Amino acid sequence: MTEYRLHTVGNDGHFIGSRTFTADSDDDAVVWAKQQIEDHSVELWSGPRLVRRLDPAEKRAAEAVTHTIEAGRMVPKNKT
Repeated sequence: MTEYRLHTVGNDGHFIGSRTFTADSDDDAVVWAKQQIEDHSVELWSGPRLVRRLDPAEKRAAEAVTHTIEAGRMVPKNKT
């Protein structure tokens, strides 16, 4: 498990909040971080390394996806 920090970025570019959590991988941490986005961008850090900056538009785009592909078939997200 790796420790990550999620910083909320204010309109002026300064951090206005932060939260620490653990995840198995960067990909898992990004999935978790996307769920935490509200009205402000967030930055995901692992130690001194910036993993990714996420904007509210990315959360809206992720929510717009209604289906996934499994075994070559389109399956509604809420059914997986």
